[in-house]
Amino acid sequence: MKIVRLDIDGFRGIQNGKVLFGDFAILIGANNSGKTTVVEALALLLGRERLVRHLTEHDFFGSDPVAATRIKIVATISGFAPNDPAHHHDWFRQGRGVEKWFDPASGDLHPAATAQATDLACQIAFGACFDHTTLEAETVRYFYDAAHDDDPFADDSPVVPLPIGLIKELGLFLVPANRTWDRMMSFGSDLFRKTVAYVGGNPAEAVLAERNRLRNPDQPLEEDEKLAALVGEVNDDLKTLFGREIDLSLRLTTTDSEGVLDAVMPHFQEPGRPPLPGRRHGNGIISLQTLVLLTRFGSLRKARGDNFIMLIEEPELHVPPPQQRKLLHYLKKMATQAIITSHSPTVSSVADPHQLVLMVNRTGALSANPLLKSPIDQNATAVRRSLFLTERAATVSAVMHPAVLVPEGKFDASWLRLFGRIADLTELPADPQGATFTHEVGVIPTKDARIDETYRDLAMVHPAITCLVDGDGAGNNYKAALSGGASPCPRVIQWPNGWTIEDVVAWVCAADATVVAHADLVPYALPANIGDLAAYLKSDGAKRDEILHGTLADAIVGKAGCSRRARHVLSVLAAIATGKPPPANSAAPLAHANGVTIQWTFNNAFPGI
Repeated sequence: MKIVRLDIDGFRGIQNGKVLFGDFAILIGANNSGKTTVVEALALLLGRERLVRHLTEHDFFGSDPVAATRIKIVATISGFAPNDPAHHHDWFRQGRGVEKWFDPASGDLHPAATAQATDLACQIAFGACFDHTTLEAETVRYFYDAAHDDDPFADDSPVVPLPIGLIKELGLFLVPANRTWDRMMSFGSDLFRKTVAYVGGNPAEAVLAERNRLRNPDQPLEEDEKLAALVGEVNDDLKTLFGREIDLSLRLTTTDSEGVLDAVMPHFQEPGRPPLPGRRHGNGIISLQTLVLLTRFGSLRKARGDNFIMLIEEPELHVPPPQQRKLLHYLKKMATQAIITSHSPTVSSVADPHQLVLMVNRTGALSANPLLKSPIDQNATAVRRSLFLTERAATVSAVMHPAVLVPEGKFDASWLRLFGRIADLTELPADPQGATFTHEVGVIPTKDARIDETYRDLAMVHPAITCLVDGDGAGNNYKAALSGGASPCPRVIQWPNGWTIEDVVAWVCAADATVVAHADLVPYALPANIGDLAAYLKSDGAKRDEILHGTLADAIVGKAGCSRRARHVLSVLAAIATGKPPPANSAAPLAHANGVTIQWTFNNAFPGI
């Protein structure tokens, strides 16, 4: 069984939203897009009782629940084998779940099977309301039927509670981002005890033997020559006070079974070194011991035919990139279903494009769309293959920003990233012009200037895309293509007439013409006349020389006037892409609105530029 759909209403920062899941899914998106909220929603609904934490007003959307306010989280469970409700009496019968049929392509549910809705499904829900008398949240988990969407907290509610046994049958396990893992491989860990019990292990005899040894050690601490005198005096005092022998003993535990179990601490040893407790190792060992234990537990469940659903928050926090890839490839094979949240392009590169779900939260309205609706095939265009295969890490990194900028060519994207580096290195506290761009705008590399195809692919996933074209004839054609079609690009920026990115670079350098005389640029024989720089950069050799570009960018960093202009370019681009007011020193033609083309005008009269 697996979770194929999750509907959330009124929980934390999500007023409403729907997420569809496959067997393996990585949730990506900007900060505060709702990734953690989705994980916590799944934990509340499908986790063990200990994961159903105490809710407060802040868990309700808006943080100010009234009597009628509800949290409603509905999970659609599918993957029943066989695909027949008659074989799943615990799930489908009078007083249990209602038979539904799931359409994997659309994510819709139907009361009866159809040619598209082929998968048997059951819906279960978690509800919460806030009592203003007790100032506490009341919660319930129950079978759900959209056809009879009754309030589970009404006095006459007919809802059917969800048995804990079915939750255990689903076998959902969460590895949260806030990890306290140093004792995970010990009997203080509930997971460790479950794993030991699952393999039929019960180390009771070993524990009792260790308890007896600790009660009567061969060399008691109180008999040590440096302690014996003090212990003897304490014993004399106790005898005087109580009138009978009460001898002091010093033991390593409480010498009962629980004390022995609590004292067990995992140690790890490298060749030639003494064993060190887990907490004294680096975060890699500390975090991996839980993941290793959990994957071992999952393997045992799978071998017995039991369900195992893994939720992992941000595995990149403590696991280095090579181990991230190994771990996630293993999870894909081992778990019935794995759902992962991540900010890391390295982690995301493990998944296929249709397994990467981009989450966007617009004032509480959650959208969650895979980068591609279906697996990429051999007939995919070169643009799509570049975007989602060759350049996948760059694409994933870009779409995790609140806004996306698609320039006309890959050299444009490269120079914008260099401008971003310049902005980050030269930003002043009183002049944070470039920060908005580097923090809020992701740049997509465009293959072979096929900007229209790139935009059409991304427009199905990300809601805030801006395109950037040259000021030449080809740019006019791209602008026309982007402005037409079924979903025209809402914002198209065009460089000034006749300009390309090289003209922009030359304009930046013109603020301090001495930049071209930098010692590191001497081997490139840049023109001494700054007015000739744009033409030089457009020549075939210079246009493709990324080492030259990087060296010139480094030289710009050292020139305050040049770096200020680079930051200004980024600040205007960011303002347009994010829909914010442009900088105060921008020219009038930079004013912008959705649904228009912005013709950029450069001159040397910008105040302060």
